Amino acid sequence: MISSIVINNIDSEFVPEDIFFQKWIKAIEYKKKSEITIKIVTENEMREFNKFYKSEDKVSDTLAFPFEKLILDNKIILGDIAMCAKKINNDSLDYKKNKIDRWAHLTIHSVLHILGYTHDTKISQIEMEEKEIDILKKFNIFNPYDI
Repeated sequence: MISSIVINNIDSEFVPEDIFFQKWIKAIEYKKKSEITIKIVTENEMREFNKFYKSEDKVSDTLAFPFEKLILDNKIILGDIAMCAKKINNDSLDYKKNKIDRWAHLTIHSVLHILGYTHDTKISQIEMEEKEIDILKKFNIFNPYDI
């Protein structure tokens, strides 16, 4: 089971309560005792992360940073996720999606990246999207790729 720590210093944007992140992450079947950290960031912070880690001058909704073989207190530390509240909330309006549903989707999407899922090829993209859709169904959230 994956537990999460959410770090949020953003007051000016909608961010779901920690309990939502925990529910979404628990819906991902993972048997080992593990943990991830989710940091809610500003647009400027996300732009700096993208510049530093991806050499891209842009604001993305999320970035996932998987760790390799880090064990602390008998727990696997899987990695960190950065989530840009303003970008996620604006995109939910642009895509005509409920904000909480958009947060659920991107949280699950990011955790799957931490667990090794990718969308680098058409086959891996289909596999990842199907996994996301199956998990989101548990929360009565329908296919997020229907835009």
